Amino acid sequence: MSRSLDIGLDIDGVLYPFVQVIAGYAAKRLGRPCSGNAETWDWYQRQWGLNHDEFFALCSRGVRDGILYTEGAPLPGAVRAAKQLARAGHRLHYITARAFAGIPAPVAWHRTAEWLQKWTFPVHSLTVSGDKNCRPTDVFLDDSIHVVEALQNAGHPRPVLWSHSANRLYDGEVVCGWDQFIELVESESGPLPPVVADYAVY
Repeated sequence: MSRSLDIGLDIDGVLYPFVQVIAGYAAKRLGRPCSGNAETWDWYQRQWGLNHDEFFALCSRGVRDGILYTEGAPLPGAVRAAKQLARAGHRLHYITARAFAGIPAPVAWHRTAEWLQKWTFPVHSLTVSGDKNCRPTDVFLDDSIHVVEALQNAGHPRPVLWSHSANRLYDGEVVCGWDQFIELVESESGPLPPVVADYAVY
């Protein structure tokens, strides 16, 4: 018999195309090309020449202008996978560190909730926190090596890295696509039923 899991999901870089959205905004604000292909974790420094404060000031303005956290379609396969997981009885907990200087947690929460609802993601909880261990989960998917290692060090049962071009140097458990993540969840819970196209958010 399959069992229900609490599944933790990061948002930026896993569900939401953060780099691509801020790159388009940055190009307009800065008046020069800004690549939307992150080659390293500190891509905005190495590829755009912005320091930490300049970059987060740009992000803050992007949120206030209704671009960042608001525009941008989900990354390929994300909605379908989330619906398939929820249909199988798993509880989806979205935990994101989107609050930063100029963007208080309530603003980040509401913008994120609106985006998740717009794209019909099933949601059991949404938390804005830099501590991804703030809510107990059985599996947590994040694209930050630092976050995954912190979860591992804290004794989390199964932190998993979502792999992409900016985070290749990691020797722990990694997935490169949603099919792999579904298989990983099935190894913990049992087979998932196929998703149906008209599954609604709740």
